[in-house]
Amino acid sequence: MKLKYLIYFFILIFYVGCVPPTLFYWGDYSSSLYDYTKNPDEKTLAVHKKSLQDIIEISPKRSLRVPPGVYAEYGFLLIKEGKENEGLENFDKEISLYPESTIFIQRLKNELARGKK
Repeated sequence: MKLKYLIYFFILIFYVGCVPPTLFYWGDYSSSLYDYTKNPDEKTLAVHKKSLQDIIEISPKRSLRVPPGVYAEYGFLLIKEGKENEGLENFDKEISLYPESTIFIQRLKNELARGKK
């Protein structure tokens, strides 16, 4: 009887210890965003931007998808730097990966166009 409970216990521990595979690679996104939010300066912005670049580069290498919003955020940072064409390309990549973001991205594009006038 004790052996039966011992086997159940080890099976339970085995299943609890198994983590399902993730769909996205997040890299150092959380900590870099937190640092940038707490101390918004050029250094923390550069670290956060590098984190976004790493996510975009490493995700395909690990056969994972780029998380939702990463292309949009990276594109927004590029536009703020004056690299509008690159930023808009990233907006388009966001839409191609996540079509549900089309309305939001289109609003960003409209605001950008309205700001030029």
